[in-house]
Amino acid sequence: MITTATAYCNNEVGYVAWTLDAKIPGCLGFEVTRVYLAPDGSVVTLPDGSESRVKTVALVAFNGQSNPEWNPQDTGVWPVQKLTWRDLTLRKRRGSARRRPAEVHVRYDIRPVGDLQPGLELVPPNGLEMIKDPKTGLMRPAYQGTPRPLGYLAPAVTSNPIFVTTVRSPFRSTFTNGILAAQWLTKVLMEDHQIKPGELEGKLRNPADPHRKYLAGDVLPLLHELFDRPGTFHLALYELEDAELQQLLLTNANRIHVILSNTGKNAAGEWDDRNHSAREELLAAGADIQPRMFNNSIHIGHNKFVVHVTPEGTPRAVFTGSTNWTWTGVAGQTNNALLIEDDTVSAHYLDYWHRMHADALPVPVPLSAPMNATRQGAPFRHDNATGMAFPLAGGGTLTTWFSPNMVQRQKPAHPPVPPDLQEVYRLMRLAKHGIFFLAFYPGSAARTASSARRSTSDARTAGCW
Repeated sequence: MITTATAYCNNEVGYVAWTLDAKIPGCLGFEVTRVYLAPDGSVVTLPDGSESRVKTVALVAFNGQSNPEWNPQDTGVWPVQKLTWRDLTLRKRRGSARRRPAEVHVRYDIRPVGDLQPGLELVPPNGLEMIKDPKTGLMRPAYQGTPRPLGYLAPAVTSNPIFVTTVRSPFRSTFTNGILAAQWLTKVLMEDHQIKPGELEGKLRNPADPHRKYLAGDVLPLLHELFDRPGTFHLALYELEDAELQQLLLTNANRIHVILSNTGKNAAGEWDDRNHSAREELLAAGADIQPRMFNNSIHIGHNKFVVHVTPEGTPRAVFTGSTNWTWTGVAGQTNNALLIEDDTVSAHYLDYWHRMHADALPVPVPLSAPMNATRQGAPFRHDNATGMAFPLAGGGTLTTWFSPNMVQRQKPAHPPVPPDLQEVYRLMRLAKHGIFFLAFYPGSAARTASSARRSTSDARTAGCW
């Protein structure tokens, strides 16, 4: 029997895990069904009177079957053969670029299945067994191999209800969906039976493109919502090369104060090529911009945050996260964005912004000239060397660390552990059972060592954990 089933979610992906009291004889896996709930916990009823239930998507066939075109089936056809499952289509659809709504309540029903035997209840067909061939227009099997009839081995066990929302006060957490190595995207580009050079880039650059909107998730709507608020905005950005975000800043040019760092070299060996156009347009529109030109390959200004200040002068919210303000950052990569609606935390970020602004760096002439001797000031580094902890109104504590926070202006041969990582390692040593990592790529020793070395430079994003 399944003894427990526990579900979790953010605003994009669901996760459910279950336990067994013993091995289930004849079990080939588990059917996982998403069940939509009303706020009172009752199952939502559709207009036809049926319950709102969706079997989660499965793409990997049984041995002896093949799914070369990666046509979606579900876990009633190809059951989950482990005790955990990520519901990647909680918001994203496999068959279209429309997303399912957020702010909904769901639970998961987990049910063991095996080969159909006399006395077992048949797992019903899903209607996805046949698809239309795009070349002939005729119906054909959706996958190769003989279908395997399945039956239920036991009743379903239900998980706890979860609420799919961006809001966990004082936080709003959002994510992009920019995983480009996906079968559905290949199908989108092949709808006209060819992929033209630059076709995908054109979609990602175009603010009106529906596939860009799908890939950008809730991040762009959250930024638009933020800039709809009255008041002013203090931004520190590393890259600015997205037409929609450039226009958002141009629309609010008289309300923004921007520290804009440079990016890398172009093919001709010139610096600042990526940000140049946006900087010139914003300056022409009268925006307040301070160039923070590092123009070297060692130190980069990797900030990407916005502080909202009310018309009365109160810092009210800060937008931060991993999302660069480029068309690849918002629609071509997997990134996160976090809005923190807390006056004290926002004031701390605003203080960091003002300290960075006061640590003015020389501006190269011309802007494309290298400046290998540019270093951020010692007082600025010193003031970032201590983290700050803030109690949150809803409970818990948020701790911020800003960079650069090492006294050394150049990396020594054997750099000491930075203060923020000292705190991370301290917390890791307190673990009693295990550690769950949220990291870009933690699996390679070489990359881990490289990341540790980079942490002594100016490259880290100002942020919180």
